Order: sequence, then structure tokens, then C-alpha cells
Amino acid sequence: MGNTSIATANLSTASAVTTPPAPAHLPAEAKQQWIDTYNKAFAQAQNDYPGNARAQRTAAQKAANALLAVTAPKSAADIDALPAWQVLLRSTRTVGDVQTRLCVTADGHKYSFPVESAPPDPPAKDTKKTTK
Repeated sequence: MGNTSIATANLSTASAVTTPPAPAHLPAEAKQQWIDTYNKAFAQAQNDYPGNARAQRTAAQKAANALLAVTAPKSAADIDALPAWQVLLRSTRTVGDVQTRLCVTADGHKYSFPVESAPPDPPAKDTKKTTK
């Protein structure tokens, strides 16, 4: 997706906003949300920082990039539950004799957790009745 231009009106001047492309790893719906957030934040920043284009772009970029934040996983199951676009690497390795789930998230954080094995099945209950 290329740059997107929108016209925004400030109280005293009209200016064209060039929206940078959304991060390439995002799915189409998330890319559009990123662009919409950038444009909305840029319009607000024009009021907050009149005449300061750098501060306006910085505020808009910061607001849009907040959408990229990944909730920190707390277990191997949490790693598996993360959407694919939030994970750059997801793998399982054996460390010693423990299976470990590893991941690197889109925000650059690294996580590893032991894979929790399923608890053993309880012993089957004897359903036969004994007679005396």
C-alpha cells in the first residue's frame, strides 16, 4: 500500500498530509486501521502543534504505532493464541529435557515458556459392583 494523501484544513491554512505506508506485515484490515489512526492523530496534532510539522508527524506516527503493541504472553498457550501478524518467530525447542515454546513478537520482545504437558488422565473408576 503506497502513501495516502488527504487534505486537512487547519484554522488558518489548508495543507496536504502525506500518510506514510502502514507496516508491511499487517493484514489489510489492520493496515487500514493504522492509516485511519495516523490521519486522525495528525489532524489533532495540527491543532496541538500549529506550524510544527515535525511534531505533528511524530504525534501521528506514535498514535498509529500504538496499534502495533503486543500483549505480553504469560504462557506457552498465550504464545499460541497471538495473531500471526503479531509474531515474527514462533517455535518449540527442547532445552535439556523440557519442551520450550519460543516467540519473538512484532514489537521486538522475546519470550520463552515451558510447554505445559497435559495432566495425566485420572485412573478409570471401577464401575463393577462387588457382591458379598
